[in-house]
Amino acid sequence: MADPAAPPLTLRGVAREAGVAATSVYLHFPDIESLVLAVADRRFGELVRLQDDARDSGGDPCEQVRAGCLAYCEFGLAHQGHYLVMFTNPLPLPDGMAPDEFPGRKAFQRLTDAVAKCIGSDPEAPEAFRTAQLIWQQLHGIVSLRISRPRFPWPPLAQTVTEAVDRLLAGAASR
Repeated sequence: MADPAAPPLTLRGVAREAGVAATSVYLHFPDIESLVLAVADRRFGELVRLQDDARDSGGDPCEQVRAGCLAYCEFGLAHQGHYLVMFTNPLPLPDGMAPDEFPGRKAFQRLTDAVAKCIGSDPEAPEAFRTAQLIWQQLHGIVSLRISRPRFPWPPLAQTVTEAVDRLLAGAASR
């Protein structure tokens, strides 16, 4: 949901904020939707790299899931404006874009693969997909609430992420 107090995003406004001529922005992006997709795509690439680095830091498969999830939340809180562009406003996806091409799909697939490894299932199994989906929803809630309610007495981020992820993984593993 867009901030009702924020002015609408325009290429001219972006050019003004960047300190360049509007025509410079139009040379790279034909419309605001193209710019938003480019920003989302770039930031999703960064998010994937950060999560991969966190998961590659070692540990068993479930520790790797936790590390990637914590990296997701840290990214969202460190880059709140971009996080909001990536997740709280509808992305202007071209009509012909396949779901596998959606910005963020790679990050979600990596989460699904890591979850599958942790719970001992095939990455294509419905349980791996559903558990990854539930984890993502939980992480998004953690980030969104901390952005919108920064003064609430939240417990430490790592503790919250670990507890939420562990509960979801335990539920999936018990099935």
